[in-house]
Amino acid sequence: MTTTTGSVALATTVEKRLGDPYDTTNPNGFRAILAAREAGQPPAGEPFRAVGVDGAESGDVDPESLMHALRAGYRRSPTLTRCGGGAQRGSGAVTVGATAVGTLDSGLRMTLCHLRARRLYGAAAIDIPQLRAVLAGAYADLLLCDTLTTLAVRNTDAFPARPDAHDRVVRILVPRVLQGAMDRLSLAMGSRFYIRAVEHPAFHLLLNEMQSALFAASGRPGRPPEPAVAAAPLSGMTVADLTTAPAVTALCDPELLAAAPGHALITRAALITPGRGTPRPSQAALERLYAELDRRYDTGHSFDLAERPLPDRP
Repeated sequence: MTTTTGSVALATTVEKRLGDPYDTTNPNGFRAILAAREAGQPPAGEPFRAVGVDGAESGDVDPESLMHALRAGYRRSPTLTRCGGGAQRGSGAVTVGATAVGTLDSGLRMTLCHLRARRLYGAAAIDIPQLRAVLAGAYADLLLCDTLTTLAVRNTDAFPARPDAHDRVVRILVPRVLQGAMDRLSLAMGSRFYIRAVEHPAFHLLLNEMQSALFAASGRPGRPPEPAVAAAPLSGMTVADLTTAPAVTALCDPELLAAAPGHALITRAALITPGRGTPRPSQAALERLYAELDRRYDTGHSFDLAERPLPDRP
């Protein structure tokens, strides 16, 4: 489905050090993080950092390896990861947007776990087509954001004919798409969203912390950046331009990217126009996305392009 990204060795080391976030006895897990938040204290476990692990210093870690390592922290707590060092490296929202893909990974994982366990009208909630479509759409959003930010980290301009377009897409669009995906997943969690089972308050924590991290990096704490700021460099650009650029399709199937609901954020913001021939999500694409999401969940692998092994056993 996708092309594997660069080295994930550092991320694997960080994941092993932090352990399974769903383990209720893990001092780096969600339960410990939530308890520490309520007590107004830092968690008792390891610092949430990537730089310095195994002797790696900021100047010795290539940007792509650092991105994956920071995602390991962002899967558990964006705030703790930023405070623990490393997330400030790079160019503000570009770096935070790239690492916040890890937060959406956890959001998807929690929602899938919840819907598998929940029963509605005598049947498993996960069998309801509309809820599967929400999961598939959020996964497509994750892939879109991962593709765009990975190219940026690699210093590959996806839209060379449009100066500054890629940078603006990463800084303005990616945070909005990530936040929108988490918002839709929160609705899929349903009326049980605020129940104090670990997955629900942990999801709420990630939702709020990701928003704060994304929009603090844009200089507008708690609020998305104004779309008009980026409108000029992207004027006339279509969704098809976004998803079928050669650099983009080299990493991910455009049919899957076309299923990303985040496209609506672009068109409503007048940043990119739908245009004729805009690819529409097909049922086949949604089914592929859900099947891949299901497989990676069951085998314990990340949902991003790297498909790296995780210690999670939710």
